[in-house]
Amino acid sequence: MDAYSITGQTVFPEGVRPARIGIDPGSGVVVSVEDSRNSVPADKLIFPGFVDAHVHAREYPEPTEPGSVEWEKWQSACKKEIFTSAGNAAINGGVTAIGAMPNDPSPPDNPEGYEAKLRISESSPCPVVLFACVTRNSEPWGDIPYKVYLDSTPSTVAFDSWSDLEETLERYRGRRLFFHAEDPEILQKNAGKGPRWKTRPPEAESNAVRRILDLTTKFGLKTHICHVSTQEAVTTIQEYNRNASTRVTSEASPHHLFFHVNNGKVSAPGWREIPNVNLLESNPPLRSETDRAFLMEALKTGQVDILATDHAPHTIQDKLAGAPGMPHLDTVGQFVCWLLKKQGFTPQRVAEALSVVPSELFAPNLAIAQGHIKPGFAASFTILDLHAKVSVDRVGIQGRGLFRTRCGWSPFTGYRFPGTVMKTIVRGQGYTFYEDSL
Repeated sequence: MDAYSITGQTVFPEGVRPARIGIDPGSGVVVSVEDSRNSVPADKLIFPGFVDAHVHAREYPEPTEPGSVEWEKWQSACKKEIFTSAGNAAINGGVTAIGAMPNDPSPPDNPEGYEAKLRISESSPCPVVLFACVTRNSEPWGDIPYKVYLDSTPSTVAFDSWSDLEETLERYRGRRLFFHAEDPEILQKNAGKGPRWKTRPPEAESNAVRRILDLTTKFGLKTHICHVSTQEAVTTIQEYNRNASTRVTSEASPHHLFFHVNNGKVSAPGWREIPNVNLLESNPPLRSETDRAFLMEALKTGQVDILATDHAPHTIQDKLAGAPGMPHLDTVGQFVCWLLKKQGFTPQRVAEALSVVPSELFAPNLAIAQGHIKPGFAASFTILDLHAKVSVDRVGIQGRGLFRTRCGWSPFTGYRFPGTVMKTIVRGQGYTFYEDSL
């Protein structure tokens, strides 16, 4: 394929301006960026490609004994998502690279298991940064992101004891660690006492964040806190960062920014029709309107560093049975349009939260640098149409067709977004969902 260019209102750190971007699809990089004097639509924005740092792609190496219990678990997981479908859903939502989480029945906690899963991840049409899992007996082995899970009960992936975690982290000094921050002791104390917003209270998160920050200092960790959901957790991280030599980063997820709960009743700004609340269960759970509004402002001002979906492709049947989490990849671009048009985010802040900072977190693991629109960086772009208004229905997005995620639903069913993804370009390869293109 020959070199080509795109022209439009382009988002740079210093502002938005018309630009002509030269692309070499062979190498997948930007070869030139020039100011454009051509008239371009003001409501079509070119962003450096979005990077979703928190995705559950479900697929992992197939167990060797077909028909066994472990094989049945693998087959069930792959019915919900595989790397091919996760990559397609990402591109559908304007995402050009994903970070794949390791909470599999057989977690990638050693070089052999990690390499086996890495080979499978190559089936994704967009780049995948693969997380390794920290487990009780695991050892670090490379400059890769590691995920730490905390929960009320022990499992192959989760710690239910702070002493066990501290003993393990002694071996992970100086490593990049991403934490699911909920205090197992508080979760154990509240087990069986009601819905998630009661059994996983705000103090479970804030307590866990404090203890993780203590461990960060003790072991010199490069720490990232996943899916923060409370004002107290964000404030605690802010206070720590004032005197820290290395910044602790954090992320917010769409459901914690959009929905809130009040005595079990779920609401969302400007939206009357809320789907079955069982579909909105997550870990950590939805929080109060006070927490939601604070989290929104914290993400807008950069106190929370990035937006990451925590895409969790469960089937409707699994959700009704209590599975936590919800799918978001297909609707990332639409959600960003809502942030831009309804929540007062600037294009520069969106680029920072979804492109610049996630790319920096994954920099050692991206074959081609991304996060900026300049020569030598990946020719990966998210192009949004802020004029179109699209509704999400039970099986897809108006004008876009079916969801690409295998689980086939969205928590935003029934909502009308004030914009959509016009085109996604991944390392020079364009994916268009409208007849007109740049």
